[in-house]
Amino acid sequence: MFNRLVKTILAITSLSPVLLTFWYKYFSDRWHIEDGVIYLILLLILIIVVLLLLNLANKKLEKLSVKIESVQNADNEVISYIFAYLLPLIGFDLKFLVFILILFLFIVYTTNIYHFNPILGLFGYHYYSITIENGTTFILISKKTLMNAKQINKVVQLDDYTLLEI
Repeated sequence: MFNRLVKTILAITSLSPVLLTFWYKYFSDRWHIEDGVIYLILLLILIIVVLLLLNLANKKLEKLSVKIESVQNADNEVISYIFAYLLPLIGFDLKFLVFILILFLFIVYTTNIYHFNPILGLFGYHYYSITIENGTTFILISKKTLMNAKQINKVVQLDDYTLLEI
């Protein structure tokens, strides 16, 4: 089911900045670029995967017309992820860090919290909490800076609670 695939990819890639933190931790020990380079490679792979996913969703999923009643910026939700991103710098052993990250990933995946992804922010995407005409609230991912609810009228649904502006 595409819904589960999207949810899984968004959840995993939302934690991808942790890989940058792991790389920095190993790099800063001797200041050799190759130290921990596997983490940079994994980060690049995850970036490519999430961008391909959004491109595929944009092209293949059914386009839906929506009438947005209200829109609120949700880009500030990155604060809730800062803890996970900084965990590798605290000095726990790798087994404990992996356990904490898997637990965090499990919580993100199994709940209906949305998957803020700072990597998408680097590519110009913004997050908005929107309410459509029937009263349902979604998270909207859009490259537009929304100033009013009428700027968006076509979306694709990535998962139960996430829409992508097309």
